[in-house]
Order: sequence, then structure tokens, then C-alpha cells
Amino acid sequence: MTFDVDTMLDWQQRGMNARVLGLSVSKNPVVPFLETAICSKERDSWVQKAEAWLFGWNIENATRAFS
Repeated sequence: MTFDVDTMLDWQQRGMNARVLGLSVSKNPVVPFLETAICSKERDSWVQKAEAWLFGWNIENATRAFS
């Protein structure tokens, strides 16, 4: 499994943007790709992106909770 920092930061930013736009956590755009991944390496890559998106969404959500 490889880890690309720039890609993870990009997906975190996408999650933050989604929260700013009012999308719910269930609207993670990566989830459909998890279900269709053919091999474990491909699935691991999508899991990393899904988790980064979720992390970004949660960061923005926490920030808004204290505003």
C-alpha cells in the first residue's frame, strides 16, 4: 500500500469543502468505489481516500461546533 501525502491532503480538503457546502457525512463520494474495487490494493487506495475525506469533513464539522 502506498501513501501519497498530496493525494490525502486533497481528499481531506474535499471533505472539508463538502461540510462547508452542507453535505452530510453519508455523501462521501468515494464509498461507491470501495464496493466496486477488484483487487485488495485498489480497495486499500480507495479506503485511504475515503478516510481522508471523512477526516476533512470531521475537522470542518468540529470547527463549526465551536463557532
